[in-house]
Amino acid sequence: MAGASGDDEEVVLNRVLTAPNLISFARLLLVPVFLLLYVAGRVLPAMIVLGVVGTSDFVDGFVARATGQVSVLGKLLDPLADRIVIIAVLVAYSVKGTVPWWLSSVIVARDAIIMVAFAVFEKRGLPRLPVNRTGKRATAALFTGMGVISISVVMKVSGVAGLRSAAHDVRVTGLVLLGVGAVLYWAAGFLYAKEIRRLLDAKAGDGGG
Repeated sequence: MAGASGDDEEVVLNRVLTAPNLISFARLLLVPVFLLLYVAGRVLPAMIVLGVVGTSDFVDGFVARATGQVSVLGKLLDPLADRIVIIAVLVAYSVKGTVPWWLSSVIVARDAIIMVAFAVFEKRGLPRLPVNRTGKRATAALFTGMGVISISVVMKVSGVAGLRSAAHDVRVTGLVLLGVGAVLYWAAGFLYAKEIRRLLDAKAGDGGG
């Protein structure tokens, strides 16, 4: 029997098989498909798959709220899927030289540190931290930047002279957005670190350290 917890505004289910979770699982399964297609040079099919992946990121959240199927697993799965998509796309674009390795490394390193830190601190019994506003803005900037760069990739292989000549400027715009997202990403990480430190101090003060 599925349990539920929450306040008057939101009920959080303990179910695994919900429509939003299935969408998130499908998004994760499409990530390696995108990687294989893009690295193999099949750019247009890869961009179509990436478009589906990006769209599903908004769809699962909408479906969860609209149907009242917000779940404990979904609250973990959705941000995890976002992180995996960001890392996979950045690595693929860096392999092809579309995004500089140093920029991808700055973003991926922050994700790696945060994921390890959250796993360690959760083992210590700390409550799970909600995504802060800076983190949401960072993710939005990163996804927008990757979307703009994806458009530039399609323009470059379109065969239309006007589009191909404009692809460079579009790509630069996407890189600027990625840079903004990277700065916000690390700013959000520092905010998480401060909150974790506060929780650790509070736990130590209660005799639980």
